[in-house]
Parts: sequence; structure tokens; C-alpha cells
Amino acid sequence: MNQNGSLKDLWIGIGITIGIYLAGLVILLAAAYLFFIYLIVAVLALLIIPAVSFAKGKKRLAQGALIGLGLNILLFTACFGIIISGLGGG
Repeated sequence: MNQNGSLKDLWIGIGITIGIYLAGLVILLAAAYLFFIYLIVAVLALLIIPAVSFAKGKKRLAQGALIGLGLNILLFTACFGIIISGLGGG
């Protein structure tokens, strides 16, 4: 294994962040009133995971978490756009 970590760590980082997104969907479907609490916790987790991973020297895990963060941002904005466009009437 090289000093940056393995490719498996990259996929673990992506998986963790996608898991956080999927947990939000489950929370939204099960108990919508908890969604804003989840949103705050998710944003903190998605920012802290890469920072801690880089600090511990697990660069591949941090890179995977950053890729997953980008996917989360894209998914959240796409869903928000669909909801807002549906509220426009018509």
C-alpha cells in the first residue's frame, strides 16, 4: 500500500457520504419534522469527515469523502429544484 491509501479507502469515503444522504431520505419519509436537525448534523459530518481524514493522513478516504460531498450537493440541489419548480403552479 502506498502512502496515500488504497482505492478501497476512496470507495469507503464515497459510501459514507452517500449513506448520509440516504439516511436523510429515510428521515424525510419517516419523520419529516426531524429533517432540519438531520440537515445540520449532515452538513457538519460532511465537512468534518474529510478534515479529520486529511489530518490523520488518510488521503484516499478524504478524497472519497470530498467526492461524496460533491455528489450530495448535486443531489440536494436537484431535489430542491424539482420541489421548487413543482410549487410554481400549473
